[in-house]
Amino acid sequence: MHRLQSFWQRFLQIHRENGFGVTDLFAALAFAFICASFTGAASGDFTSLAWVRQMSTLLFWGTFFSALFLLWAGFLLTKTTRLINWCLFISAVLYSLLLVGTLSGDLFFNIGLGAVLLLLAKYVSAENRLGLSGISFSWRASFYVTAAVFCLFCLFVGFCTVAKYKSFSHGTFDFGIFCQMFEQMAKTGLPYTTVERSQYLSHFAVHFSPIYYLLLPGYMLLRSPIYLLLAQAVIVGMGMFPLRRICRTLGMSPLCATGAAVLYALYPTMANGCFYDFHENKILSVLLLYMISYVLERRRVPAAVFGLLVLCVKEDAFIYVVAVALWMLLDRRDRWFAAGMIGVSLLWFVFACAMIRLSGGEIMSDRFANFSSSVGGDGGLLDAMRTCFYNIGYLIREVFSGAETEAYQEITYSGQKLEFVLWMCAPLLFTPFAGRRSVQLVLLIPLLVVNLMPDWIYQFDIDFQYTYGTAALLLVSAMLTVSDWGPTGRRLFFCSALALALVFSMSAVYPKAQRSVTRYYADKVAYDATAQALKSIPADASVTAYGYMMPHLYYVDDLHSCPDYYAPLEQTEYYVLDTRYDHDEHTKKMRAAMGDDYTLISEAGFVQIYRLSAYAKEAGQS
Repeated sequence: MHRLQSFWQRFLQIHRENGFGVTDLFAALAFAFICASFTGAASGDFTSLAWVRQMSTLLFWGTFFSALFLLWAGFLLTKTTRLINWCLFISAVLYSLLLVGTLSGDLFFNIGLGAVLLLLAKYVSAENRLGLSGISFSWRASFYVTAAVFCLFCLFVGFCTVAKYKSFSHGTFDFGIFCQMFEQMAKTGLPYTTVERSQYLSHFAVHFSPIYYLLLPGYMLLRSPIYLLLAQAVIVGMGMFPLRRICRTLGMSPLCATGAAVLYALYPTMANGCFYDFHENKILSVLLLYMISYVLERRRVPAAVFGLLVLCVKEDAFIYVVAVALWMLLDRRDRWFAAGMIGVSLLWFVFACAMIRLSGGEIMSDRFANFSSSVGGDGGLLDAMRTCFYNIGYLIREVFSGAETEAYQEITYSGQKLEFVLWMCAPLLFTPFAGRRSVQLVLLIPLLVVNLMPDWIYQFDIDFQYTYGTAALLLVSAMLTVSDWGPTGRRLFFCSALALALVFSMSAVYPKAQRSVTRYYADKVAYDATAQALKSIPADASVTAYGYMMPHLYYVDDLHSCPDYYAPLEQTEYYVLDTRYDHDEHTKKMRAAMGDDYTLISEAGFVQIYRLSAYAKEAGQS
C-alpha cells in the first residue's frame, strides 16, 4: 500500500512538473479503445450492447497502462510533451476511423466525431503543442510529399475502380456508354453510341463535351475501358498540384500548402465519386484549380487556356467560369479580362446548345423543371429564371427542403439537400462562408445552381459526378479565407480539416472500396471466365445484353441494353444474360423478347450467351 501511494505521488509530481495535464491519460485511453475495437469485433459492431459485455476488460486496462508507460518512457527520452500530444491526436483519429468503418455513411455520426476531433485539434494546435511552427519544410519537400500522396491516391482509386469493373459492377449508365463511345471515337473519330438512347446517336446530342478528345490518344494506345478508369484517377488526383500552387501564391507556408494538397486528396467527394463510373464532370476540378491559380498569378494566357478547357467539359460548365469571373470583377482582379471571360462563356454556352441541337438532341433544361411555372413544366431555363426572380420564397424552399419529389418519393426526403451541404462543407469547417471578403461567396454560385436548385436527385448526392466543380471552388474559397488568418488559426484549420476530411472520406469511400475489391477476389475465377466468354461475340454482330455486361462488350458496334429505358427490346443476333439477376424483371423481359427463337451457345461464370436460332444453325452447318 505504501509503494502504491508513493507511485501515485510520483505520478502527480510528473504531471505538475511537465504540464501533462491529462493528455497522457487520454492518449493511453485512445490506444486502449483501439485495442478494444478489435477484440470487441467478434460480438458485432460497437452499436450493440453485447460489444461491452464480451470485451476483455483485462486486455483493455493492460493496454491502457502499457501505453501509458510507453508514453512516459518516450517523454523521458525526448524531454518534450510533443510526443504525447502527437500520440493523443493520431490515436484519436485512428479510433474515429475504426468507428466510421463500422458505421459507414452515417453523416450525423461523422459530425459528432468531427466535433470531438475539432476540440482536440484546438487543444493540440494551441501554444504550438505539436511543434508544427518549428518544422523546417521546404517547397521541394512539399512537392515530394504532394507527389507521394498523388501516387497513393491514383493507386488506391485505380485499383479499386478496376476491381469494380472486373467484377461486372459497372452498368450501361454511365460506364457502358463511354466505353462504347471511346471505341467508336477510335474507329471513326466521332462520339457515337447505340446504348445511350437505344439508337445510333452522337453523345454530343446529350452533352457537348469535346474535352474527351484529349483522352483519345491514350485510349488509342491501350484500347480498353480500364484505361478510362485509370485516366480518371490520375486526372482527379492531379487537382492537388494546382491547389498547392494557389496556397503558395496566397502566401502560405510550404507546410500549409502541403496540408491543402493532402486535404484535396482526402476531401470526401474526390475518391468517392470515382466509384460511380466515368464522367466528364470529374475533369472539372483540376482545370478549374489551374485556371484560378493562373488568375491569382495574373497570367492571362494560361488562365484563358484553362478557362476554355473548362468550357469544353460540358455545356453547363460555363457557370463555373462565370462564377470565377464575377469573383474577379467584384474583387477588382483584372476586370477587363474577367469581363471577357464572362462574354466568352455565354457565347460558348449558346454555341454548345446549338451543337447539341445540330447533333439531334436538346439541352437538359428539364433538370430545372421544378422551377417552371408553365403548364406542363416545360418552360425552359428562362421560365425557371423568372420563377426565381419573382418567387424568392419558392427558391429558398427548393434549395433547402425541396429534395423530396413525386418521381423519387421512395428514396428522397426533404433534408437531403441540407445533408449534401454538410457533407461538402463540414470537412472545411464551413470556412467558404466565413471569408473576410464577402465577394468570395460568389464562388459558391455553382453550389446553388448546379447542386441545390435542381430536383434531379443525383445532383445533390456525393456519390455521383456533379460535385467536382463545386468541390474545387469550395476548396479555393476555404484557402482564401484561411490565408487571411495567422499561424495559430492556420494550424487549427489544417489539423481539424485533415482529421474531419479523413473521417468523412473513410465513411463514404471505405464501404465502396471494400465491396469492390472483396467481390472480385472472392469469385475471381467466375468473373474471369465470364469476361473470357464474352470475347467470343464478334464486333460486327447485333447484341442485346444485360446492363452489367455492357462495359465488357464496348467493341460491339450494334449494341443494345436492358434495362430498355428509351426503346423496347428488339430481335438481335445475340442475347447476353447475367445469371446473377436471373429472376429480376429486366431478365424476365429479355427472356420474353427472346421467346423460342434463340439457342444457348455458351455458358460460363455467370453469363449465358444466346444466338438467334437461324444464325446458330448456319454456324453449325458450316
